[in-house]
Amino acid sequence: MSLYTALRHPHVHHRRHRGHAHTGQEYIGFNGRLAVWITHRCGTMTAFYIATVFQLGWIGLAQAGVLSFDPYPFAFLLFLSSLTQLLLMFVIMVGQQVIGQAADRRAEMTFRDAEAVLHACERLQVHLRAQDLAIRHIVEHMSTCDTESVSVS
Repeated sequence: MSLYTALRHPHVHHRRHRGHAHTGQEYIGFNGRLAVWITHRCGTMTAFYIATVFQLGWIGLAQAGVLSFDPYPFAFLLFLSSLTQLLLMFVIMVGQQVIGQAADRRAEMTFRDAEAVLHACERLQVHLRAQDLAIRHIVEHMSTCDTESVSVS
């Protein structure tokens, strides 16, 4: 006779079949996927180095006289930099929104996982209490048998 019957939390079954949330699992369409791709690429040190080399190269070529159409205040370079920043700002905002949605889903799944673990812990505590009670009854029964056998002899 078993004192414990395994009863899994409903989320455990759901989690095993679904897995954890990825950004790629979100239905975001082409624009969302492109925004996430650009967001991941622009948020790297490689992108920083490319932008730095481009701007320093532009300034160096202008100072050397190779780029004569954009003299010292570098108005065209500033225009290109500002235009790039303005365009990327909106794309990165969309990418961050999509990435945030996947992070929210992962946080929700983590909460449900914790809920399932707590449910399992509560069930185990009930099982341990039942075992303690059964052991206590066995010890009491054994002690009464020992006292009866001592009093009989």
